[in-house]
Amino acid sequence: MYAVLILLMAAFSFAASADDMSMPTALPTFQGQEGKFQRNNIVSEPLKLETTIDSTYIVGPGDYFEILTPKGFDVVQVSPEGNISVPSCGMVMVDKMTLNEAKDSLKKLLSSKFDERYVQVQLVRTKKMSVSVLGAIQAPGRATVEQQTRLNGVIALAGGFMPMADRKSIKVIRNEGKDTLVVNYIDYETEGKGDVNIVLEAGDVIFIPYIKSDATITVETPGSNSTVPYVEGRTLGEYLDRVPGVLEVKAKWVKVKKPSGTVDVYEVSKARDLRLEPQTHIELWNKDPYVYVGGAVAAVGKALYTPGLHAIDYIGASGVTIITGSWRRVSRIRDGKCESIDPYKGEILPGDYIEIPRSIYESVKDVTLFLASLLSVVATAIIISTY
Repeated sequence: MYAVLILLMAAFSFAASADDMSMPTALPTFQGQEGKFQRNNIVSEPLKLETTIDSTYIVGPGDYFEILTPKGFDVVQVSPEGNISVPSCGMVMVDKMTLNEAKDSLKKLLSSKFDERYVQVQLVRTKKMSVSVLGAIQAPGRATVEQQTRLNGVIALAGGFMPMADRKSIKVIRNEGKDTLVVNYIDYETEGKGDVNIVLEAGDVIFIPYIKSDATITVETPGSNSTVPYVEGRTLGEYLDRVPGVLEVKAKWVKVKKPSGTVDVYEVSKARDLRLEPQTHIELWNKDPYVYVGGAVAAVGKALYTPGLHAIDYIGASGVTIITGSWRRVSRIRDGKCESIDPYKGEILPGDYIEIPRSIYESVKDVTLFLASLLSVVATAIIISTY
């Protein structure tokens, strides 16, 4: 009885060994829901594509395919010679085939042993390629990426654009400089044009130029100073939305200095639709601006700035009269420079100091009083000295 059991166990072990001889015995085994799946020893973990690959993709050395059959699944790699060796089935050349052609060739090879209805072939990893990114990019240099990586993927990998990047004139240089593509990346960012976000090729050099110095907008806040590219038609609000840190400032007022030197001050909430010129300087305040008034006025000090008011308005609000002050010799001090202005037309900006001199009557009166006091002192001194 024991001899019979031993013989049966030996036969069962031999049958199991014979069944395993049809697949490579050195491969690791994984337990799946449908039974035991064997995997090629090229990789130890399941692979998946990092990018979307279309049917026109050209297969070459370094590509990985996953093959699923009733016996399990294997991951195989295209060899440097351009062929794929499939365990128990043979070898097939796939170099320079399209993705669909390579899949069909693999299925044909597998059909010699398996029912084609139960065979699946898919590309799970593409060969790597090298591209270079230069110019106005955060991390310029060489990058190794997947095949069919698009322009936006490489730009993101390189850390994104510098603030002064000319996104309208990106150059993609390929075929060792023989071909150059000029890309207006703004069309992709603003309108989502897919043809602008081109598929890169091995050896491509992406060059992002810097914008010209005369095509910029400068934005100054209480804590920073930024320069951004000028975009034709873009409004003040659109620039403010794109400059990092501006929203945190919560600015109430904005001073806009044009290239011609003209300066205007607006409430931010009322000036967001204002269109800017190149080389415009924007200064933001998060506090109420003031104008300072001094000299022959009843209330020396500061007055809240109001756009559109002239010097005469601030002088009147400070309590000047024609007896004490002179309306014809008003001065404005700005940035340490003093100049005479027409109080009815003079441009007044936040931070200006308006000086109203004393009238001639007041000046003569002061001199008269001074002389009278001086004569009184002299007369007193003479009288004392005679006694």
